[in-house]
Amino acid sequence: MPPVPLPQQLGELSELLGQMCARVAEALNNATVALIDDRERLAHLVVVGDADVDALRVRIEEIASDALLFHSPVAGDLRQVVSAIRAAGDIERMGDLALHVAQVVERKRRLPVEVRDDFTEMGKVAVQLALKAAEVVRTRNVVLAVELDTDDDAMDRLHEHMMSVLMDPDWPHGVPAAVDITLLARYYERFADHAVVVARETVYAVTGKEPDAIPI
Repeated sequence: MPPVPLPQQLGELSELLGQMCARVAEALNNATVALIDDRERLAHLVVVGDADVDALRVRIEEIASDALLFHSPVAGDLRQVVSAIRAAGDIERMGDLALHVAQVVERKRRLPVEVRDDFTEMGKVAVQLALKAAEVVRTRNVVLAVELDTDDDAMDRLHEHMMSVLMDPDWPHGVPAAVDITLLARYYERFADHAVVVARETVYAVTGKEPDAIPI
């Protein structure tokens, strides 16, 4: 059987990366709802569903390996294959971070009311970034990819605000709750950071340049 044509493999890589981004966006959205509303069954679905994200990464690596083995791509095609492998790793880590949020719910840790609105907003921003990353990897839209770096500023502001809440001398919920919330906030911040890295990989694959060198 002849090998699958390289253009078909490249198209499939883009589509699978888009599917991965959409899956982790859904996972974090569900994990956030579970966190805010104390829905342990929904959190369990996120935990179980993480295997689907892992399977997509495996499929991407298989296709990328076949492309390298049978076609020896060069220049832009080679960058696209390599960036797909790297991006899949970042997206899988996004899925793991959504998993960590869900596991907090499964451990019956409850959010103090003072931070529920903040986590609702952090979840909203992170999901939007993941969905935008999905569009970037599917369309290879460089302008959209570069925009994600700026979009991530909203998450950084939310994270900084969360830290200021926890450092307030009048924080009434003690050290254990503060530790849990610090970790949760970090999960959301890292999720957003990985979405930006996925976009940056796409910019490099398309242009051979770092996003900072691309005018928008």
